[in-house]
Amino acid sequence: MAIFLQLAGTGLVLVSLVDIFLTVLHPRSESNLLSIPVAQVVWYLFRAGAQGPLKRRDRMLSYGGPTIIVTLIGVWVLLLLLGFALIVWPGLGGGIQAQQGETPTDFVTALYYTGFSLATLGTGDLVPQGATYRLLMILKSLLGFSVFTLVLSYVLSVYNALTCRNTFALSLHHRSADTANSANLLAHLAAGNDTRSLQQNTASIAQNLMQLLELNNSYPLLLYFRYRQTYYALPRVIYLAIDTATLVKTALDQDHYSSVIQAAGTAELWCGGLHLLEEVDQAIASNSGGLPKEPQEPLWREHYYRALETLKDCGIHTTQNPAGGANAYVSMRRKWAPQLHKLIRYMAYKPNHIFQ
Repeated sequence: MAIFLQLAGTGLVLVSLVDIFLTVLHPRSESNLLSIPVAQVVWYLFRAGAQGPLKRRDRMLSYGGPTIIVTLIGVWVLLLLLGFALIVWPGLGGGIQAQQGETPTDFVTALYYTGFSLATLGTGDLVPQGATYRLLMILKSLLGFSVFTLVLSYVLSVYNALTCRNTFALSLHHRSADTANSANLLAHLAAGNDTRSLQQNTASIAQNLMQLLELNNSYPLLLYFRYRQTYYALPRVIYLAIDTATLVKTALDQDHYSSVIQAAGTAELWCGGLHLLEEVDQAIASNSGGLPKEPQEPLWREHYYRALETLKDCGIHTTQNPAGGANAYVSMRRKWAPQLHKLIRYMAYKPNHIFQ
């Protein structure tokens, strides 16, 4: 029985340490053991409990990200605490003795003794007697201190990454004249029909998108930080970036803007947006759904023609073949719209809050 308990405890400790290693020291979206499942469960509970008026629902969902971080840390600590408690439990009254009186041998005492060691508070009123339990106490103290330091650095890194994401979101929001309209964004980027300025602006947005892609890959829990202000929404950031690239390729005059259409920045914006959607899709539950059942292509064409009018009103040279451009736009949008709608639904947004 004692061996079984200690093996089970060792397994719990290893699970916790492996997940801490994968989440903190090897931060990639594809390498995790507990972090993504824990995040999905907590987010599901928040979505299920977020009922009532829109403002109240958005306010409740805005606490989802911080709660996931706290829950994940709690799971790590709980696994370490339970695991080491199972390891030392058979040693109570033998290899571990009370300084005064009879040594309790219940599991709560094992938790108490383990908690003292993991918190680096010492041994309390229980003292290890043999070399094995003394070395185990040192190991628990070292792990407790290391886990505390790693968790603190991870939390700081997550919030630094979140600040970078929010800064990029605000930049796109204000560049699009405080709207979710990619045509407005492109009109400002291409103001004056200056191809060099448009190329530089596109490259700048693409660089920020590449940074966001890497941050999301390193810290996939960023996905679950959902603010009440929709201009911070990750789906809106992705939409503005990737739809702008789609309009550059299909709505602008092919001759005047050929250097921009073929530029590396435009390719980064397009491919990076698709890549980011693929990365996010891996962290989303498979039953989140895709496009709505109603036909979407007529709405896409309507959006495209409205974008052409917006660009023309701003004096931007647009394509000389609007019908062909609309077909190309619809064809390109099919490549990213299903994943974007899946993300919008998973994050409990309404489509009209994300794009116009």
